[in-house]
Amino acid sequence: MRIKYVDRYLSIAPRLGISKGTNFVYRSATLQKTNSFSNFIPMALKKIMLYLPVIFMVFSCVENRIYIHLHPDQQTYFKFESRGDSTDVFDQDFLHPKNIPGWNSLSKMVEKGAEKNWYLITEGILQDTSRVFFYNDRAPLGYSFKKNITKSWISAKYDFKLIFSGRRIKTEYPRLHKAILSEKLDSLDWLPEALTILMHKGLEDIARDSLTSEQSLWNKRLVNHLRNSFARMTRIEDLEYIQSNREQFLTDLLKPFNVNKDLPANLAQHMEKHEQILKASMDLNDDSFLIKLLMPGQTISTNATNTKKDTLIWNFGLDSLLSDTYTLRARSIVYAIDRMQKTLISVGILLLLLIGNWLRKRS
Repeated sequence: MRIKYVDRYLSIAPRLGISKGTNFVYRSATLQKTNSFSNFIPMALKKIMLYLPVIFMVFSCVENRIYIHLHPDQQTYFKFESRGDSTDVFDQDFLHPKNIPGWNSLSKMVEKGAEKNWYLITEGILQDTSRVFFYNDRAPLGYSFKKNITKSWISAKYDFKLIFSGRRIKTEYPRLHKAILSEKLDSLDWLPEALTILMHKGLEDIARDSLTSEQSLWNKRLVNHLRNSFARMTRIEDLEYIQSNREQFLTDLLKPFNVNKDLPANLAQHMEKHEQILKASMDLNDDSFLIKLLMPGQTISTNATNTKKDTLIWNFGLDSLLSDTYTLRARSIVYAIDRMQKTLISVGILLLLLIGNWLRKRS
C-alpha cells in the first residue's frame, strides 16, 4: 500500500533523499524490549562482556532519519524512518510519533542474504506551530518541535527548532559519562556508581510524600552505605548475584538500619522508572540520527552540521545528548518581490513629486 502523503510531496522527495515508489506493509506485531529492573544489570553485563568494547568501532545498529519540510502555508511535513534489527528498531529508546490524526505508521522487513533489516516509517502533516512528541521525564528520548512565522510588508521570516532532551548522563552519572567519552564502557568502574544513584533516586521518591529533616538524613546515611558497599564490588559474579537475588540483596544490605521489611521491595519498585530511563540512554548508544530539513525561501542562519543545496542536514548520536538539550535551529526568509517592487515604485514616484515641487518653488 502506497503512503498517501507521499504523492502530495513527490516534488520534494528527491531533495530530501526520500526514494519514490516504495511499497510497505502494515506492521501487525513487533518484538519489544523489556525495560524492567531485572533486565538492567544483564543488559549492562551483556554490553560489558560482549558488545561495548567494539560498539564504537562499528556503525550504529539503528539508523534514524527524519525528513522535514516547512511549507509557506504553515503546514509541516514529517517523515520518520528507522532501520535496523527488530529488537533495536522497536525498542523504547527512540519512538516515532503516535496518535496524531491523519498520520500513518508502516513497517517492512528486508532480507539480504542472511541479514534481516526492519524498516519503520511514520509520516504525516502537522498543522500545529509546536508539538511535544515525547516528554523528557520518561524512558524514550524526549523531543519537540517549534516553528514561528514573522511577517512584514516585504518579507516573511521562518524560525525552526527541533529540541531533543538531554539524557543528563554528564551530571547524574559522571563516571558513566567519562566511560562513554573515553570508550571504556567495558570497565566495571561506572556500574557501582550507577547502581548507587539509582537507589538514591528510588529512596528520594519513597521519601517525597513524607519528606522531613530526619527522613533526609536517614536517606543520606543509606546512600553512603550503599556507595561503600558497591565500591567493594569488583567482580562480574557480584553483579550477577544482585541480578539473581535482588530483593534478598537489598534486604541484607539494609539490615544494619533495621528498616521496614517492605522497604526492599518498595525501593526496587520506585527504582524502576529511573532504571528504564538509564537503560534507554544506554540503548541510544546503538542509534545514529540524520535530520534533513527544507525551509521556505533563503536560509539566513542555522546550526546545521552540513548543507546540500537548499537542504539543511544534522548528523549526531548519543554524544550530543549526554548533558542538556540539543536544539536544531534554522531561520529563513521569503521576500515578497511584488510588494517590494510596488514599494520601490511608490517611493520613486514620491521622490519625483518632492523634487518637482522643490524645483517649482525655486523657480
